[in-house]
Amino acid sequence: MPEDLNDDGLKHRFSMSPEESARILSEHEDAARRFRTAMSPEDRERLPYYRHLVDALSVSDTALDLLLSVRREQQNPMLLLAALHYTALLGNPTLGPLYANAASGTGTPPQDFATAVVSFLEQSPDVIQRQLHRSTQTNEVGRSGIVIAVLRELRRRGVEKINLVDVGMSAGLNLYPDHYRVVQKDDGSVDALICEDLTAFNVEGPLPLIEQRIGIDPSPLDVAVDDDALWLRACLWPEDTRRTRRLQALIPEVRNWERILRLRGTALEMIDEAIVEAGNGAPTLVFHSWVAAYFSLEEQQAWRARMLKITRSKPVYWFYLEWPQAIPGLQPPPASTTSPQLGGSQIVLTSPGGEPQPWGWCHAHGHWLSFEPVSDKATPLALSLGIEDATD
Repeated sequence: MPEDLNDDGLKHRFSMSPEESARILSEHEDAARRFRTAMSPEDRERLPYYRHLVDALSVSDTALDLLLSVRREQQNPMLLLAALHYTALLGNPTLGPLYANAASGTGTPPQDFATAVVSFLEQSPDVIQRQLHRSTQTNEVGRSGIVIAVLRELRRRGVEKINLVDVGMSAGLNLYPDHYRVVQKDDGSVDALICEDLTAFNVEGPLPLIEQRIGIDPSPLDVAVDDDALWLRACLWPEDTRRTRRLQALIPEVRNWERILRLRGTALEMIDEAIVEAGNGAPTLVFHSWVAAYFSLEEQQAWRARMLKITRSKPVYWFYLEWPQAIPGLQPPPASTTSPQLGGSQIVLTSPGGEPQPWGWCHAHGHWLSFEPVSDKATPLALSLGIEDATD
């Protein structure tokens, strides 16, 4: 239990200096803001149970203390949400029925659901505290729809074979873009990726042959491990039932797919080893999605410097989809267009020997894509790889 939640912690609060009290108040205000902004406007509208829950958590001192008790890089509201959901999936007699109702959209109204969940949290914070050693690892496979669009464009530009390095891989589900089918609208298939193309750009076409699949993560998951698979499900939002059904359908399939090389460590610690492991002559695509947003400003700056050094000297592409406001240290390039919907993630790609270029926008979970790959003059490094000038 965090110190502030036990008797000694409460006594300490009453004996604090005004400066210390002001510091804690400031930390609480920041944590509350993170809960309030944890969901995009689009998701707040379509997911009323979690909308009410994040709002209720934002005014709970217990929830704020728990979030602030976690190591800095994981002070993300999604971790607390996942810990609550995980406890429900384990069969907790209080949370289990509440989350089942949220998933079905029946029974407990959204506001009552949120009140009951926060009440449980405030009465039994230690139950949730036990799960906060974990990491936020929403392995959103819907983002593979964006990875597929990027790979198709690289294939059109002459890249026939490629290695993939997923930074913040979780369980590595986004390292299998060649196994997924993308549809514009829900066709009833549980394992299809729904990615609405908002542009006239033709993203159809073959992919490069994927040679190596490498993932980097401080705590990589393996869908062959039942508890890891359960944590992946807990990181999804219970009322977003299609994502849950898709994950449950994919898990037994992924267990039989190609092997992933899992590198345990941070992005900065492991990227050089990943590039060496991918050294088979084919270009490498290093990508991340909603990962750098959780880096500190200094880590973002160091990551940008490292990746530009790599792409300027090796046959490596660097692609990311991130929310620009959350990654100032990456210095995302000015977008040529504005996001067609609120809260869009910017697609940025750096070619070998080139500079970061804006390639459009997408939904954070890949629900839609506004794809505008820049016509980028081939650099000497790219030409040496046989990659065409991409100007049309």
